[in-house]
Amino acid sequence: MATEVIMPQMGFDMKEGTLVKWMKAVGDQVSKGEPLAEIETDKAVVEIEAYAAGQLRKIVIGEGTTVPVGQVIGIIGTADEDISEVQSAPVPVPTEASPRADAPEKKPAEAVVTGPKAEGERTKASPLARKEAEQRGIDIALVNGTGPAGRVTKDDVIAYSQDVSQGKEAAPVPVAAAPAPVTDEVVPLSRMRQAIARNMARSKGEIPHFYATVDVDMTLAVKLRVELNEALGGDIRVSINDMVIKAAAKALSHHLMFNASFTEAGVHLKKAINIGVAIALDEGLIAPAILDCAGKSLSEIGAASSRLVERARSGVLSVDEYTNATFNVTNLGMYDVESFTAIITPPQSAALAVGSVTQVPIVKDGEVTVANRMKLTLSIDHRVADGAQAALFLAEVRGILERPMGLLA
Repeated sequence: MATEVIMPQMGFDMKEGTLVKWMKAVGDQVSKGEPLAEIETDKAVVEIEAYAAGQLRKIVIGEGTTVPVGQVIGIIGTADEDISEVQSAPVPVPTEASPRADAPEKKPAEAVVTGPKAEGERTKASPLARKEAEQRGIDIALVNGTGPAGRVTKDDVIAYSQDVSQGKEAAPVPVAAAPAPVTDEVVPLSRMRQAIARNMARSKGEIPHFYATVDVDMTLAVKLRVELNEALGGDIRVSINDMVIKAAAKALSHHLMFNASFTEAGVHLKKAINIGVAIALDEGLIAPAILDCAGKSLSEIGAASSRLVERARSGVLSVDEYTNATFNVTNLGMYDVESFTAIITPPQSAALAVGSVTQVPIVKDGEVTVANRMKLTLSIDHRVADGAQAALFLAEVRGILERPMGLLA
C-alpha cells in the first residue's frame, strides 16, 4: 500500500516548512528509517526519515518550496502500484526561491547591497544561505546581501560562487563622501528569532512557573571527570554538563512528573527520557534531544552530546532529536554565570538551569576548606508538580553528583 510522505510538524507552533533537499530520487529504493529529505523549519534544517519501505514513486514537492504542515511532499510504494489516488499537488507557499506572485517586483536599484563586514560583525543570512555557503566552501561574510536589511539569501551565495568561478570580483560598494549620522536601527527578526519569541511568550503566558535552587558540592565530580577523561584517552570527553544530564536522567526515572506534559485530560507521563540540550547558534537558541538518556552510560552521553552539537551547528538534525525532548538542561556555566532561571519549553513540565562551578570557602568538620560548588535551578510547571516534589527531585540530583561513582552505574 502506498505511503504518503508529509511535511511533519516539528514544534507545537510550526505551520509550514521548506523542502531543502531530496536525498533520494524517483525510483530509488527506500528503507524504513532511512533519511529521505531535508526540510527547513523556523529553527533548523532537519532530516526526515522514511516511515515505510519501498520505492520513492513520486516527488510532489520540489526543492526550495514551502508548504503547510501535513501537506503531501512525496509518495513511497511498490514499483507497479497505482498511486493516482494519493497524488495531490499543493499550492506552493512563497520562499526565497519562489517569491509571491502578487509581490511587487524589486528593482535592481532598490536592492540593499552590503559591503565588507567590520571585524567581529555578524553576517545577516538566512539558514538556507548559510547551508549553501557551507556546502560550497564560501565564507558568507564575503557575500553581498540583497535581502531585507542586507540579509544574504541563498541566491546571493549562488551568484557569488558563479562570479568567483568565472574570475569576477564582487561588485564594488560605493564609498560615502562623509560618514552618515548615527541613528537608531531596527534589526529585522529572523524566522528563528520569531519562533523563539512566540514559544517563550506562550510559555510564560500559559505555564505558571515556579523555581527552586540547590547548591551542589562538585569537588568529587570534578575529580572523577578528570580521571574519566584521562582513561578515555581523548576520543570521548565527558563534560560537567554531561554529568548533570546523566544525574537528571537517573532522577527523572524516580520523579516522573518532571518528565511529563500537562494536558486537559491529565498529566501525560513520558516513558522515554529524552533530554534536550540548549545549544546557542548565530541565529538563536535550539534544544535538540539526546534520546534515551536513561539507557546510556555517561561516556555514551558525552559522545552523543558532542555529535548533537556538531549536527546542530551544521544545520542537520533528525526529526526525533528536534521534536522529542521531554526535559531540558540549559547551561551558562561556561560564561561564568553562577545561577539563572530557565523558561520551560512547551509541552514539557520542567527545565534545569546549570550555573558555573566555582571554588568557594566552606566550613567542613569545623575547619575552613575550599570546595567546588555549582548551583542548579529547576523551573517547574505548577499545574503538574509542587514545591515538595521539586525539592525531592533536586535532592536526588544533588546526591548523585556529590557521590559521583553512581554516574558510572
